Amino acid sequence: MDVSRSRFVITGGGSGIGAAVARLAAKRGASVVLLGRTEARLAAVAAEIGDAASYRVLDVADAPAVTRAFDAIGAFDHLVTCAAGITIGRFTELPEDALRAFFEVKFWGQARAVRAAQPHVARAGSITLLSGYLFRKPTPGFSAFSAVNGAIEALVKVLARELAPLRINALAPGQIDTLRDIIGPEANEARKGACATLPVGRIGTPEEAAHAALFLAENSFATGAVLDVDGGQQ
Repeated sequence: MDVSRSRFVITGGGSGIGAAVARLAAKRGASVVLLGRTEARLAAVAAEIGDAASYRVLDVADAPAVTRAFDAIGAFDHLVTCAAGITIGRFTELPEDALRAFFEVKFWGQARAVRAAQPHVARAGSITLLSGYLFRKPTPGFSAFSAVNGAIEALVKVLARELAPLRINALAPGQIDTLRDIIGPEANEARKGACATLPVGRIGTPEEAAHAALFLAENSFATGAVLDVDGGQQ
């Protein structure tokens, strides 16, 4: 499927994987609507892309606002949900409110986006949710990620049947070079660890994750799938 002349809506579109998806989709001839909490970041990415991009400020934790945003956007072809966050800590030490807050953004934020988008997305289009390697390839200290990613992947399997013929898939990135913006200098240690353990010898780039997201949008036979892009993480 050629995505040129199609319309993408991307949550978390102001940075990281979401911004990379927007740039690549526009490069392939699509128009993009960026959604995110920080207007300055959204405006910067939209300005970089040019006339093919527009944006709306949106917090996916605000359910009524999510519905209003998609009603205002109207008809489009592909949804990619990249809004997330980070919660790290041993399960026994992790405050319950931190775990709930992470679910609120990464799970419920994506679930809300699907519900609000469903009346507007083309039946021949697609939805791509963001999971991650930390569900099926767990790491101590990341129980919140494991739980949320598992819920997302389970949801995708059911929605692929419930929403058919609309296609819905999950992208499961590995260690991607967006950590500096999230956790600061500790990201350097993640890079060193990846060089030692990953078969590719490095962590991935947002552009590599975006390439995989565009594949899921373009491949009209892919639905109910979870695509690992993780450098061979074991």
